[in-house]
Amino acid sequence: MASNMIKNMKKKDPEAYISLVKRLFSEELECADMNILSEPQHSKKVSRKDSTCSLTGSRLDALYHVIEFLGMDKNVTEEGIFRKTGRLKKQHELLERMDKGEEIDFHAGHFTIHECASVLKTFLGKLPEPLVTDRYYSAHLAVALLSENCKSQEEKSAAIEKKIFCTQLLFEMIPEESFRLLKDLLFLLHGVSQREEENKMSSTNLGTMFSTHIFCPKLISPEELQAKSGLLAKAATFLIENPTLIFTVPGKLVAEVKSFQLRRNSAGRVSLIKKTSQGGLGVAGLIAGAAFSFNKEGELSVATQKDANNENNETNENNPEEATGKKECMSRLGDNQVLYLHIKKEDAKNSNDEEIESSHVSEKLSCTVTSQLNLNLNILDIKK
Repeated sequence: MASNMIKNMKKKDPEAYISLVKRLFSEELECADMNILSEPQHSKKVSRKDSTCSLTGSRLDALYHVIEFLGMDKNVTEEGIFRKTGRLKKQHELLERMDKGEEIDFHAGHFTIHECASVLKTFLGKLPEPLVTDRYYSAHLAVALLSENCKSQEEKSAAIEKKIFCTQLLFEMIPEESFRLLKDLLFLLHGVSQREEENKMSSTNLGTMFSTHIFCPKLISPEELQAKSGLLAKAATFLIENPTLIFTVPGKLVAEVKSFQLRRNSAGRVSLIKKTSQGGLGVAGLIAGAAFSFNKEGELSVATQKDANNENNETNENNPEEATGKKECMSRLGDNQVLYLHIKKEDAKNSNDEEIESSHVSEKLSCTVTSQLNLNLNILDIKK
């Protein structure tokens, strides 16, 4: 339920969602400078590798099959899985077949585990920007520094908790394609690190190998890359060791989204009441713009006029007999502010139009309208 609410806000109002997440991040980090969440401006361009890959297309689909293959229990135990490279010719062949969108059977043994692992690293190295994106590079550096000067265990525990929350927020702001690939990659690396005794690959080793692919912009200077390499390796190691926590939606974010939605809906209600007090349609217009229908228990449900019309048309076309068996009520408001109800009664072959003064609307209908007001506001997408 909470995750769906967040997904809906990200889809319907992405700007408001990003603004909310940025505010939470700034408050948690106690940072007033919002430039930390802006794309860095590097003076010298350094192309570590050609940026020829993107997070779209057949190559990306094939890459997920590579990750799935490497993540198999028998493969994560391979010694030096990401240290050894395999044959370069086979790596180029695999990349070409991935580019062409060919279906590849990784279980056939044509490509070794090391060759597949090397292709994964090659792909990540050729992306135009790191998985966390250029924009949040500085923010991740700030988060990584949180636990650097902790003296007591209590301070260290508090810093780790803050790092997890801040990282959760930063991941909420990256594109969906980057988020998905980063999540799959970190869970793969976590699984590899859990079999260190067999594959000789620790989380620290893996963090060092993948830190540039996860964090570093392509335009970073060699001097900065060298100076920050240790800190970035620690940051990547932290991600590899805590993927389950990091990819959990934080409760504080859920609470903030709920609060935001309540404030928005409250503003919508106030706006309707204000319109009513000024002689406009206000709440009456909201009622008139909705369609009401009764179920077998006599309870009232609400839908938009457009949805109701579409549903009626589909019902009439697919099953004319069922249309007459439905009890539904369509409402609209005329110039004389009279509510017209078109009712199809059960067991009635022909329906009659009934004119009802708005002042005579049943108590049950009025109560239902009041209780459904918040739902209607969402339907009509009223914003502050």
